[in-house]
Amino acid sequence: MIRKGEYTIYNGREYRFIESDTVEAIELISNDKKDMENGFTYYKKNIYTKIVGVNEVKELYSINPYAIYKGEVFPASQERKNGKVLLDTTNTELAKRMG
Repeated sequence: MIRKGEYTIYNGREYRFIESDTVEAIELISNDKKDMENGFTYYKKNIYTKIVGVNEVKELYSINPYAIYKGEVFPASQERKNGKVLLDTTNTELAKRMG
């Protein structure tokens, strides 16, 4: 699995997060139903959330994965259905050269 996005450490575990409408807070995102025992609420299919103050987490950081393919550096992500690595570019000439 390729991780991508905004992450934080809360109670010793890493979670994705988004900014919350609440001042000085973030919304943690989990795919683990067991987190409901730790105050997370069901959002929708396999997604659980919890709003916490930014002072309750250790650090906030962003993960932006890259891959080197044929000597070129590309932003990378993962296709959900088949797990293949996806490379991204807006450079049409580079895309043509890579095939």
